[in-house]
Amino acid sequence: MIDLVIIGACLAAALLLGARPPGAAAGLSDYVVAGRRLTLPLFVATLVPSFYGGVLGVGEFTWQNGLSNWLAMAFPYYVFAALYALFLAGRVRLKEGLTIPDHIESAYGRPAAAWSAFLVFWLASPADELLMLGTVASLLLGIGLPAAMTLCAAFTVLLLLRGGLRSDVGANRLQFVVMFAGFALILPFAWTRVGGFTHLKMMLPAAHLRWTGDLSPWKLAGWWLIAVWTLVDPAFHQRCAAAKDPRTARIGIFVCIIFWAVFDFMTTAAGLFARACLPSLANPVLAFPMLADLLLPRVARGIFFAAMICSMLAALQSKCLLSGLSLGKDGLGRWLGANEELQKTWSRGAMAVSALLALGLGLAIPSVVGLWWAIGSSIIPGLLLPLLGVYFPSMRAKPAWALSSSLLGVLSSGAWLIWENKLGAAPLGIEPMFPGLILSAAVWSGSFLAP
Repeated sequence: MIDLVIIGACLAAALLLGARPPGAAAGLSDYVVAGRRLTLPLFVATLVPSFYGGVLGVGEFTWQNGLSNWLAMAFPYYVFAALYALFLAGRVRLKEGLTIPDHIESAYGRPAAAWSAFLVFWLASPADELLMLGTVASLLLGIGLPAAMTLCAAFTVLLLLRGGLRSDVGANRLQFVVMFAGFALILPFAWTRVGGFTHLKMMLPAAHLRWTGDLSPWKLAGWWLIAVWTLVDPAFHQRCAAAKDPRTARIGIFVCIIFWAVFDFMTTAAGLFARACLPSLANPVLAFPMLADLLLPRVARGIFFAAMICSMLAALQSKCLLSGLSLGKDGLGRWLGANEELQKTWSRGAMAVSALLALGLGLAIPSVVGLWWAIGSSIIPGLLLPLLGVYFPSMRAKPAWALSSSLLGVLSSGAWLIWENKLGAAPLGIEPMFPGLILSAAVWSGSFLAP
């Protein structure tokens, strides 16, 4: 019971911080990018948890594949985050417009902006975070997964409703601290239970201590390409646009990389301990919750569950807001010519629609890693080149060619993904994102050859 009280108090505090954001104004710019006034501490406090919501997915991947989690799911994101900081963060902050579709429209026109709003809506789908959070809520409350996911979705929309990004950042301040505290707490218990590294090594499959694990070179390359997600990620874009100046955005990302590296060390270690202590676990998504049940006493267990929930909730908040803005502001608002107040109202309603669709998607693909792979593989080829062309005009394709390139990239990767699912393996051993990126780049290049 005390564990539930701790978790409930943490959720209540997050809701209070989100429902009463400090200094909120009425304008659309304030709702979308917090008036572009995020200081360095707030920038770090919001981007770190918002971009690291896949904590159960990390547990699932590490339990199954060991240290290769770091090479596939951690290090490539540091690389692309650093590239984003060096070459994109300042340009995003200085660019007119609030969202990715706003910037796409300025470069390629309204049809491309509408298509990009559709892509961002799906890329920002909170299906994976909703599945993870619902899984933990189902475990704690003893209710079915659909009901648990519905409760989580309703809580998230309620938290964001009033202040948009300000509400999100308000709750992130607490979530940032709790997520680190919880994982720092469980590691000493796990170390004591296993008996140190020598015993851990004896209890793990040999492949779990190899950097590449059992991943094929193509699979590993596919995960590195998924990390390109960072360059098109709406959360990165929104936080950089919301920073008080370009320097805050650039430095803030490098500070975030340090925090992500520390957190990755803790989560990967916890995943290895989970495999050692729970070698017959039926559902690897539950690696962290089951490890906590096995090792932690009351109170400590409540803090650890609160840490997992804070990490997942922060990302769920961010994605729910972004997908709602993509549908309400960038989709309906753009095509119907709505004023700013209507765009904000429609975005609030669209958050509920996004949460409902995420609920269906999460139940249809009940694997966090599977959701990452499916969404990233199919959407990234359609956004990467158009978005780079926004910020680097010399590589910008003509509008019609840019739209065609994006459409072909998404359709080819999506078709390859469906083919892979039917065969049970990647066709020709090639992962879905490769054909999408190759065909998209081919059409994009055609723009420079055409008269």
